[in-house]
Amino acid sequence: MLANSAIRVMVIGCLIKEAVMQTIKWSEDMTLGVKDMDEAHKVFFEDLSALLTMPDDQFPTAFMGLIGKVEKDFREEEDLMEEIDYPGLLGHREQHSRVLGALHHVAPHVLNGDIALGREAAELLPQWFLFHLSTMDTALAFALDTQGAEINPATIRLAAERIRQGMDRTT
Repeated sequence: MLANSAIRVMVIGCLIKEAVMQTIKWSEDMTLGVKDMDEAHKVFFEDLSALLTMPDDQFPTAFMGLIGKVEKDFREEEDLMEEIDYPGLLGHREQHSRVLGALHHVAPHVLNGDIALGREAAELLPQWFLFHLSTMDTALAFALDTQGAEINPATIRLAAERIRQGMDRTT
């Protein structure tokens, strides 16, 4: 009986991992209509996809590079929120801080050769990102729209719906 339970847990784990890996590919359905954010998100997915298939000897450098790019993107997004006096800034910044904190916690282990831990952390990012995109970034895109930024509100609503549908399929 215990062996069957362990096998079930392993199978479920593999299915979850497969579902997360399927979400790693960028899709135009993820665009919010904010050019700079959409481009940063697309590059993030491309970099993350490359990282996960990177040979072990190149992984630490690529992992640190991804952290640097994420820090830059988050900083730019937070600067934008400050510029428009965005009321959701603190909560949004908190989500950014948690992800960066986790990545910075894993980084020394990766640099000391624990590539498996780095890959595990990287494999969690797509699911977090889809949640963040469909909640925090979508709300920010709406706020930018009310500030008169050149974005298409219909694109934002459509993207949010498609992202939510995609999350339903992977959970």
